[in-house]
Amino acid sequence: MGRAVHAVLQTIDFTVTYSEAELNELVGLQAVAEGVPNRRREIARRVRAALESDMVRDAVASGRYWRELYVGAPVGDRTLEGFIDLLIAGPDGYVVVDYKTDAVVTDADLDRAVHRYRLQGATYALAVHRALGVPVARCVFLFLRAEGAVAREVHDLDDAMGEVEALVVKSDLSGRG
Repeated sequence: MGRAVHAVLQTIDFTVTYSEAELNELVGLQAVAEGVPNRRREIARRVRAALESDMVRDAVASGRYWRELYVGAPVGDRTLEGFIDLLIAGPDGYVVVDYKTDAVVTDADLDRAVHRYRLQGATYALAVHRALGVPVARCVFLFLRAEGAVAREVHDLDDAMGEVEALVVKSDLSGRG
């Protein structure tokens, strides 16, 4: 289900307002492709939640955003790489947005999920910073739930990026032994 949501969001035109029928058609194609045709309604609700979120609206308003963006950058003797769901150029630096389709219900569930994904987001932010030489102001996880999107930020992004760098460099050293 998560792959179907991501696939729709990487190809859909953020500047178009889709009718339910149009969105259902797009979702249906991806639901079948991912082998989850019985979850079309749930996928559509999560895609709609993303499209109606402040994060996606801010991206469209900025006019400078990229979706499913490959990023790779050297750190020590290694290369950090991955695909960023949404990267937004903002006035204070870039904003990394990662869509999540976890079954999170409570604030405690959201807090645990952000903690679990913290270094993933920091890895993307560090790779963007290293590759482009520009600051990454924020990393936001956009939890796409049927009832709407909830944005949660990595509040200690600089510290988390430092942790990622230290882990990568440490793995470089431990592999030389």
